[in-house]
Amino acid sequence: MNKKPLAFIAAIGLAFSLAACGGDSTSSSSSSSADDATAASTAEQTKDTAGINELPVGDSGPQTNDALTVDLVYFQAVDMEHGTMAMPAASESDMHFEVDVATNEKATEWGYEADQFLPYLDVTAVATNKDTGAVEDLGTMMPMIASDGPHYGNNIKLAPGNYDVVVTIASPADQFMLHTGKDSSGVKGRFWTEPLTFEFQNWQWDGQLI
Repeated sequence: MNKKPLAFIAAIGLAFSLAACGGDSTSSSSSSSADDATAASTAEQTKDTAGINELPVGDSGPQTNDALTVDLVYFQAVDMEHGTMAMPAASESDMHFEVDVATNEKATEWGYEADQFLPYLDVTAVATNKDTGAVEDLGTMMPMIASDGPHYGNNIKLAPGNYDVVVTIASPADQFMLHTGKDSSGVKGRFWTEPLTFEFQNWQWDGQLI
């Protein structure tokens, strides 16, 4: 019996079998990739929908004074765990007012790197209604932590209007001790002595949050 034709036929059969398996693998891989892409898209949509929409306070953008750079945004009021600190509930507030405070290059003079959150600050804010001249005390902005990091803020109530906002930050000299020796641990710089102010102008608050 001649075995060569049988071997040839078997080889052809094996080749077709491997090709079919390869085709199924490619199809399965493509299907899996498409499913992954769909899942990622769905997750992203959910993230966007469930997230917050930070809106700038006024048109001034981030403001720098001395060793600090401050930005001011607002969004829907949120409930917080706050221990003994006073914090209005979200249901009793018009918005969450957020003061983002970061060090800049000047802070390297007293041991901080640039673009770091600075704790132990006394942060207050007032809003002046440009149409009536009325001044609204927005109170003390409390230190807090969100999923994107620490900041100062509070839930506030505020009537719609056109406002200029001033954020004031007192010196933290009573909260920090500075190494002043002549060895390598000493710092050259000192904290500011007079309160720093940061102005955010032309905030048109219409009472609506997007």
